[in-house]
Amino acid sequence: MSIKKGYVDIGTGQIHYRISSHASGHPLLLLHQTASSSQMYEALMQQLDGDFFMLAPDTSGFGQSDFPPPNPTIADYVTALLQAADHLGLQDMAVFGHHTGASIACEMAVRAPQRVTHLMLSGPPYLDAAERERWLRQAVTPMVIQADGSHLMQIWRRVTRHDPPPSPALAHREAVDNLRAGERWHEAYAAVFTQDFPSLLAQVHCPTLLMCGGQDLLKPYFQAACDALPDARHVLVPGTTFAVDDYPAEVAAAIRAFLHPN
Repeated sequence: MSIKKGYVDIGTGQIHYRISSHASGHPLLLLHQTASSSQMYEALMQQLDGDFFMLAPDTSGFGQSDFPPPNPTIADYVTALLQAADHLGLQDMAVFGHHTGASIACEMAVRAPQRVTHLMLSGPPYLDAAERERWLRQAVTPMVIQADGSHLMQIWRRVTRHDPPPSPALAHREAVDNLRAGERWHEAYAAVFTQDFPSLLAQVHCPTLLMCGGQDLLKPYFQAACDALPDARHVLVPGTTFAVDDYPAEVAAAIRAFLHPN
């Protein structure tokens, strides 16, 4: 399988995307975490080759997509991605989102229910108001480019803080994506932690898969999401925040079982 890349014009600039070369099957939209890019889905796209028509965009301000206006909300990211899907001729699609991507996917399913046929949320940020405020204080730290380069090690420490840490190659890729986003990387985190995810999830009516890595940073909140949506399918996969990268076969199997149950 070869993965093609391209750009599409939207109202705030351009969205860069990866797309499966085998343009067949039901459309599957893949939304990445912060501050990653669509590159995190390359291994998964290889696993799902031939099963779906896959589109993995870079969220506005990340990867090679243009920056949105300052301080975007999750709704702004949704608008940009739906515009990109419109220009690529995608009307209805299954949507898979990981971490920030899960926040975007959930809001997309509520705002455009006619477009989202199936919803898959990996590492859903099911946080109440107090927890969102705590994450805003602790996790949303703008990067300031320093003359001595000390900001580079700050990024490396943030990327490798997981237990176990990602491989050096994966950490390098994530650090580069952080650097591309630059001093605005934190805006997507701020958008996530000001979104009322629980109230949105309660408004989802399409078939839903809730997934989480066994060592994911958001694993402590996974059961609450499952309890809130008991009719959804609930799946634990191996791995940390980088489960999609480290265990693409297991994630692909969960997606297939959900979208192709027979």
